[in-house]
Amino acid sequence: MINLNKEEISLFLHKVKEDKKHFNKYLFYKLQYFYGRRSQEIATLKTTDIDFDKKEIIFDLAKKKQDIKLTLILPDDIAKDIKQEIGNNSKSSECYIFVDSESKIDGFKRNMRTYLERNSNKILKQLTEKDITLATHDFRRLRGQHLYLAGNDLEIIQSLYAHNSLDQTIEYLQIKEIEVNKMLLNDLN
Repeated sequence: MINLNKEEISLFLHKVKEDKKHFNKYLFYKLQYFYGRRSQEIATLKTTDIDFDKKEIIFDLAKKKQDIKLTLILPDDIAKDIKQEIGNNSKSSECYIFVDSESKIDGFKRNMRTYLERNSNKILKQLTEKDITLATHDFRRLRGQHLYLAGNDLEIIQSLYAHNSLDQTIEYLQIKEIEVNKMLLNDLN
């Protein structure tokens, strides 16, 4: 289990954002963490999936046999970052936000994964003194864990993650391990 809290994730994201040439990585990881989405769901976002007026973002859920879309809120700070990414790449309507064409999605996801594998440990050690290397999927799991630890209902988290059962969410988010560790810590007091 990766032991990073929300503040540490925020520090990591801001450190990545400091380097202007990595803005797309910062935005990709931020979207993954905030929305708890898979890499594929972020990489395939199109400008048409964003409604800045309604403050909504629509995700096509990966790994689902049927075509399922999930419409979520679009906070102002994320909207601003998406607008910047669209502007940085001179995107027009109906384009992917991060890539020029569908054929480049796999390479883009590989680039996001490679950057984390090569840099996250150094950055996190510098910021938190923790010896942790992140993978892109860790943002999804950490977000769910943080939502759970903040007291949010597991059934609502299950809905966000589009899991078929509550048991799947409990296993995926490693809830039993979290609860065992909380119990052990509470017993020390």
